[in-house]
Amino acid sequence: MPKKGKPNKAEYEEEHTRIFKKYRNKHSAVESNINELEHRGLNRCPDKGYHAFKRYVALSVVAYNLHKIGRELIKQGLKKKEKFQRRKVRKLAA
Repeated sequence: MPKKGKPNKAEYEEEHTRIFKKYRNKHSAVESNINELEHRGLNRCPDKGYHAFKRYVALSVVAYNLHKIGRELIKQGLKKKEKFQRRKVRKLAA
């Protein structure tokens, strides 16, 4: 990751290589996913022990996946609704 402050010439060159930018973007995606998991309830684990922690993480991941599936289903439903409305407009125009 880039350091804070003004980089020297070698650091500047390293931070502007193609591979560094690729990894920096991947890091950003990971941070986004971590934030999403925290939003779904993984910011605190009230249970004690490793087994309970694993269960808690699994439930948070399931909640995240259900959210993504629901978002996709809503998107598909909107597409069907738009398609139906376009057909309706065509029939009225004919």
